Amino acid sequence: MSDDTNVTTKDKKGAPSWATGPFKEFIDHGQRLGHLLHLSMRGISVLRAMPRIVEVIAKVESDDSEDTARRLDSAQKEADLAQREVNEGFPLLTAQTVIALWSALEATIRLFLARWLQHDKDALEVDAVQKLRVRIGEYQQLKDDDRYFYILDRLEQETSAPLKCGVTRFELLLEPFGLAGAVDEKDRRDLFELNQVRNCLVHRSGITDRRLVESCPWLNLTTGATLKVDSAMTNRYFDAAMSYTLALIVRLGERYGVDMSDVKNHSRAQKDNASSAG
Repeated sequence: MSDDTNVTTKDKKGAPSWATGPFKEFIDHGQRLGHLLHLSMRGISVLRAMPRIVEVIAKVESDDSEDTARRLDSAQKEADLAQREVNEGFPLLTAQTVIALWSALEATIRLFLARWLQHDKDALEVDAVQKLRVRIGEYQQLKDDDRYFYILDRLEQETSAPLKCGVTRFELLLEPFGLAGAVDEKDRRDLFELNQVRNCLVHRSGITDRRLVESCPWLNLTTGATLKVDSAMTNRYFDAAMSYTLALIVRLGERYGVDMSDVKNHSRAQKDNASSAG
């Protein structure tokens, strides 16, 4: 067991690796997810040029064989599909990306809180945890991390967190441990939108319903339409997810006695500049 296990703000200055780990992993995962999206877009776009390349090579080699004809036909079909994706803004790619982004953010918060319950010596003593209705038989059958995720599941049910949307769901779970805090309003709205859009994609196959239309009126959607997640929306979601993750890391640093004022001031200045540019 590492030396930073079961420490509080009074014991050690600087957040332990078990606490920061989930957030660092999320940032790395988010970067890879974004890179994969852009690489896929570029790769699909390149396919549009393949029929012409096959034609030119065949002409240079004076090759009019059946094999070349088959390759040209295959290249043309792929080019047509690629052009359709480009014309429509890569709807399948962007949809799957935002689904994965929300899932990763949700999993990160849960992993962080499970580790908090495991390592922070005061976590199991907070009132919200002490008052949980835990089935002793079920709990005793569990081992290691499963016990802490079990407690977290019970806490979610008691706080009705699954019924909340966006960062409100996360903040309800962070609050009992003194880890909740202010959230930038733009980030809050963008993550709320991401959550609603994700639900529509997963549960409604991307067909807009009354809930999404009424929850996010700024999207100007109509009920029964096909939801299209474009690049601008995807970029907003990535920015908001990373910004919120940074805010959580700042809170964590402050919890462990680190002066995070310079980071907070820098983040605030960046947002002010972005607002002015927008």
